[in-house]
Amino acid sequence: MPLLCLVQHGKAYPESVDPERSLTPEGADETRRVAAALAKAGVKIAAIYHSGKKRAKQTAEIFAEALKPARLEEAQGLNPNDDPAPWAQRINAIAEDAMIVGHLPHLARLAASLLGADVVEFRHSAALCLAGPPWRIRWYLTPELA
Repeated sequence: MPLLCLVQHGKAYPESVDPERSLTPEGADETRRVAAALAKAGVKIAAIYHSGKKRAKQTAEIFAEALKPARLEEAQGLNPNDDPAPWAQRINAIAEDAMIVGHLPHLARLAASLLGADVVEFRHSAALCLAGPPWRIRWYLTPELA
């Protein structure tokens, strides 16, 4: 049964300060803590997919440093307002443990689609891990717990 981790990007600068919306030092630190906790817990991820936005790419790179996936890929369809349906179908066909680093509201809609209910309140740098299909919550790790 594959494991799927959904991660909201770390805290980023507002567009008025940084038009590319890079991670803040706090956002990078929180992401490192969560990534290190996952590595310490023995989480193995074969692939990390992220949107093309800088904050998601930086977050994915931090997780990749800790988890050493075989692949780190920028992927289409992971932007904030993208339709989650194509990824819900793609995820059901993935036979390996994977992570998606993205944005709200897309991640929340994707999780609700997979779980059949809107049951998760996403936080910056937090990792929601599902097992399936059928998809069920395995665990949810926030920076405060890492």
